Amino acid sequence: MEYRALGNLRFAELVILVLAILLVILWLFRSPSGITGWAVLHLTTMVDYDPANKPSPYLTDAWIVILVGIMLFIIPRSNPFNGTFMLRPPQGSKFQRSDRMLDLETVMKKTPWDVIILLGGGNAIAQGCKVSGLSELIGNSFMFLEGQEPVVIALTVCVLVALMTEVASNTASTTLLMPILASMSQSLKLNPLYLMVSGAIAASLAFCLPSATAPNAMVFSFKEIRVIDMLRTGVAMNLLSVLLVVLGMSTWSKGILNITETFPDWAEP
Repeated sequence: MEYRALGNLRFAELVILVLAILLVILWLFRSPSGITGWAVLHLTTMVDYDPANKPSPYLTDAWIVILVGIMLFIIPRSNPFNGTFMLRPPQGSKFQRSDRMLDLETVMKKTPWDVIILLGGGNAIAQGCKVSGLSELIGNSFMFLEGQEPVVIALTVCVLVALMTEVASNTASTTLLMPILASMSQSLKLNPLYLMVSGAIAASLAFCLPSATAPNAMVFSFKEIRVIDMLRTGVAMNLLSVLLVVLGMSTWSKGILNITETFPDWAEP
């Protein structure tokens, strides 16, 4: 009954549906594996075309979102063909200029700028560590673990990664730490997958701070939860989750993923 009361799709709802589908299609076929994506096809007419079929670094997923967002500022909220020869208006109605789907005033009021700056700061910290050489210094500092049991090394890595992902996003943390863990595993003569998989899972254990990950920031933006509330629950969840990750990598991963602590031949530098 309530579904029927909604009526047919209005023009604005139809526009949002079409733009959402267009956004997903552009994301999926930008640079898919196995076929030539539209980003590469676009570059065949460009001066900086890469023969290796690599898309331009400027044609990213963020560029697609910006394009769809700009379209919302252009497309009217009501059907622009109302009152024309293509679509006659109902009897007695007059043609009126329609507002756009989105305007700058709405964007400035509704956008959580504090959350955007928070997440952007986390990515900036991770990139700064990489460019400045701090990430390499961190990797070399793990040499004190040489000769320790693999479980102890995995536990140490998970704890440090879980702490780092609280001040930087999980994507930024993994982007920064995966090369460090790969080189560290070669120095310690451990299977790189044993440390990298542990670190990748631990990077998702972001429960304590709003800056840790986008869902945390979204919840925090509603102003109903304080940072201290997130810390109380998050610390306990982090400790329990780290222990579960180490337990899983030491038991289940051997039988399911065939990941052991033994240093493989393919990992030789």
